[in-house]
Amino acid sequence: MAVSKSTGGDTSTGKTTEADIQAQIDQLRGDIAALTKMIGALGNEKASEAREKAEKFRDDATKKGHEAYDRAREEAMSIEEDVEDHIRSRPLQSILMAAGFGFLAALLTRR
Repeated sequence: MAVSKSTGGDTSTGKTTEADIQAQIDQLRGDIAALTKMIGALGNEKASEAREKAEKFRDDATKKGHEAYDRAREEAMSIEEDVEDHIRSRPLQSILMAAGFGFLAALLTRR
């Protein structure tokens, strides 16, 4: 912020001229313009910081979502392999279980 400067008016007698007032108004306009630029620059800086944080959050969330999807997919594939192994090792038991579940489902849906 600018420091008040003497404009050469007669300050010893306390008289202020129109030129002194105009010089002070011009100085205030300059100070306000400088403050406006500083506030704008600060606002842009804070907006950039917020944008960077939001992008980092988005990237982290996307990465964690992909990791969770991959883990769930691997778990589902593992369960599928376990079921296939069980069916191949005990085919008759598997057929009887499937028939029993089908019978129960038919009874429940009939009502």
